[in-house]
Amino acid sequence: MRDAPHLPSETIREALDAHFGLKPAILEFLPLGNDSASWSFRADDHFLKVRAGDGRMPGAAVPALLRDLPHVLAPLPTTSGAPYATVNGFALALYPLLDAAPAVEVGMSAEHWRTIGKAISTLHTTPLTPALIQAADRETYRPGRRELIPAIEAALRAPQDDIAKELADHWTARKEIIDDLLQRTDTMGPRLAAEEPPLVLTHGDLHTWNILIDKENNLWIIDWDEAAVAPRERDLMLVIRGIGPGLVSEDDTAAFFQGYGDSTVPDERLLSFYRAAWAVRDIAEFGERVLLDPRLSEEARQDAVEGFLSLFEPGDIVEIAT
Repeated sequence: MRDAPHLPSETIREALDAHFGLKPAILEFLPLGNDSASWSFRADDHFLKVRAGDGRMPGAAVPALLRDLPHVLAPLPTTSGAPYATVNGFALALYPLLDAAPAVEVGMSAEHWRTIGKAISTLHTTPLTPALIQAADRETYRPGRRELIPAIEAALRAPQDDIAKELADHWTARKEIIDDLLQRTDTMGPRLAAEEPPLVLTHGDLHTWNILIDKENNLWIIDWDEAAVAPRERDLMLVIRGIGPGLVSEDDTAAFFQGYGDSTVPDERLLSFYRAAWAVRDIAEFGERVLLDPRLSEEARQDAVEGFLSLFEPGDIVEIAT
């Protein structure tokens, strides 16, 4: 996110000291990621993730339980052994700061894709213990932020400033596509839920921005905020055609499945649902930022308008989903 959280730096420092025994000389906000409820900081030689909400934090709790699995970057425990701490309506998780870069920037070889395939196969066959079931979300077969669409469309009918008016014009021009995605997910979701497909532990956000490659060529899977007990297609969708241009090729997909090993053909209906659900979630999230979040700066809201438009570009998620 471009904007820092509404949590004073001094409060963050006090929480790091109280819960992690860390008194950082450097606490630097990093404008990373595309999640309006999540923020990143450098705290000396640590990476700090701050997330809105002082309840469950699957993004820290799940990898903490998976720390013995290869390629999982787990959080550092608090002084009480918890995977994260809470303060003033926010959850804080601390990680080692790796000398690494996102795979989308440095590229992945066929061997890298086979390694990730094997790692995800291990994840999908991990027993669903009571602790994991409690830590992870559970599939609802409803796109994230779907419930915000009525409020977004109401705000679009009476835009309050130039940025909102710009989004309203772009939304109206694409309304037929948006309505089709909504109708598809609203129809498909309950049907799929009624069939009760097999469930596994999924990462839910497995694209090459969330795979790090360090200087020793080790791979690390990060950003477990979307971890959920769900059909395996929730992850496989992200490596079959992907969610945007250039993120995964057919050769990458083939190498991934060489490592993954399971020869069972993924369910095309589930893949189709998850593509459409991803598009709906992103459309709603950008709409929320422009119209429903009064904390955001004009710059962040304008970025959200551009993000909304990018979803409809050739090869991006809307085209993939439709």
